[in-house]
Amino acid sequence: MNRLLWLLCCTALALAACATTDVESVWKDETRTEKLDKVFVLAVVKNPTYRDSIEYGIVNILNGETLRAVPTLDSFPNIDQIDKDKASQMSKQYGIDGVLLARLVDRKVEKVYAGGPSYYDGFYGNRYRGGWYNYYGAGYNAFNAPGYVTENYISTVETVIYDIATDKVLWSAITETRENVPSKAIASYLETISKSLQESGLF
Repeated sequence: MNRLLWLLCCTALALAACATTDVESVWKDETRTEKLDKVFVLAVVKNPTYRDSIEYGIVNILNGETLRAVPTLDSFPNIDQIDKDKASQMSKQYGIDGVLLARLVDRKVEKVYAGGPSYYDGFYGNRYRGGWYNYYGAGYNAFNAPGYVTENYISTVETVIYDIATDKVLWSAITETRENVPSKAIASYLETISKSLQESGLF
């Protein structure tokens, strides 16, 4: 395989890779037996577009035949100035008994080197056959193939549910998403957290 074709194949594989979100850990207060009637959803994110996507994404997950979740973006557009007293008044007005928060706790870059020198078993298993020129050609290609470095962004998100009355944590989950495009990372996170929320037993 020549270098250009090899590089094109590697690029195609890289582009075909999908965003993945893994649940690293889940905790639940096992003493809690009652379900929540309705929760505020708060994404602790400065970017309003991302916050909108996360809050309304979770609201759409939780809301079914009855209204069980309310986004906070409309009432508190400024994430830096959320008034606790106003939030308390609104919780009584809407019949809120829980708060679900999603917060980015870590974001790191993972550098992955792909390609480059490789040990080809097929060639080296028969390395003495075909004469010296075949040995030279195959050996050169094996150790001089082009390589490249890709950067993968890993976003760690903590999703927590608090009880309004007691102010205690009822449930929490840590997820890790590998995706460089924020919109795709959010979509992957929502798809994964949806299953975890459904399995929480709180709704």
